[in-house]
Amino acid sequence: MRDILCGKEDLIETIGLNAESIPGKKQKIANLKSDIENAIQRYPKNNEDIVRDTYLSIFRYSIQNICAKYSLGNQIADIEEDYLEAINALENIGERKVGYVNLIWLVAIGILLETDKENMKKLSNVVEKESIDDALMDFLLRSCNIGWSHESNHYEKENPYAKTEMIIFDALQLKDTKKASEKLRMYMEKDWFQGHYDYEWKDAHKHPGYVGFWSFETAAIAKLLQLDDECLKDTSHYPYELAHYKNQMLFRIAFDSQESDRDDCKSTGDSVISNNKVLEQVIPVCFRSYVDEIIDSYNKLSDGDFYGKYKLQDIWFTEEEYVKENKERKLLGSIIVFLLVNKKYILQLDYKEDLDDYKENLVNYWKGQEVKKARLQLNNDQNYYVYIPEKVDITNIYEVAICDM
Repeated sequence: MRDILCGKEDLIETIGLNAESIPGKKQKIANLKSDIENAIQRYPKNNEDIVRDTYLSIFRYSIQNICAKYSLGNQIADIEEDYLEAINALENIGERKVGYVNLIWLVAIGILLETDKENMKKLSNVVEKESIDDALMDFLLRSCNIGWSHESNHYEKENPYAKTEMIIFDALQLKDTKKASEKLRMYMEKDWFQGHYDYEWKDAHKHPGYVGFWSFETAAIAKLLQLDDECLKDTSHYPYELAHYKNQMLFRIAFDSQESDRDDCKSTGDSVISNNKVLEQVIPVCFRSYVDEIIDSYNKLSDGDFYGKYKLQDIWFTEEEYVKENKERKLLGSIIVFLLVNKKYILQLDYKEDLDDYKENLVNYWKGQEVKKARLQLNNDQNYYVYIPEKVDITNIYEVAICDM
């Protein structure tokens, strides 16, 4: 038992009942989908709505199973099937919402299980669908190398999650992991559970159906920042064993620092640009998943959704201006350049400015390779400079020409 406040027999019963219910729910979904194909309506409620509601039930059972199995003391591998079940259900619930806490848990558990990036992308799509605007969520998703670009200063639940900001700040900006580890301990012991009293958690263990509460997102922070959490090993609600379950995946800890981005690019990584692999010749490893996501979104999203996702109001003041200019669908290269300027890979200067005066701001992300300066030709009065490998076989990024200097 990992949570002594739970009743062992109650946990076993809950897990057993869910194990019986989920297959039945899946069969119900299969029957309803068959009815939909054959235009058969057996119930007053719309078939599609029943399917989505049934997936939502499966999601809830899966989340309950994850907590119950961990509280019971099961092997951590036992919860992986429930985790995948939850993600699959999430993709099929339509416009129904599962809420911030469920989503932050699932993202954090994915980090702790080191799940496949495709699963994290699926979760990020749900986060977008539910319009979650949250700094902690952004930190976790940006660390997963899936091209997540959203950065917020807002917290969906100010108490307690805003208090994680200083833990992350101390570890990343001050590079003081000892101080950050101490703040992690204080947050976990004093703030996290009390911050959920408004969710009626305080006396939840006194009522039937209690399966335990675990601060998966705190463990994910400790894992990502490599903090010392030994003192939390026996702390209620901290999933210590899960925090140390795996240590094989390369995460990208993203914050505003040229040096950190440059360090990330020292690793070979596994990031690729699956939507246009030839661009890997001029896009460093640490930006490839981001560029891949941009290309994918440009091809799949509506102009309005793409404009909003990548905050293009800094380039086109209104969505209407962007839609008009993008009518010929020849802006993808320019957009990639603009967004990589924000990432500090590409240096943007006014046409009146001399590169020699700003050469310290032009960062080399190609460690261990011979490089050369290049200029990217866009249709405006700005100049764009970048380091690229000495020998490349491409001369453009979509409509943007790559010019030697």
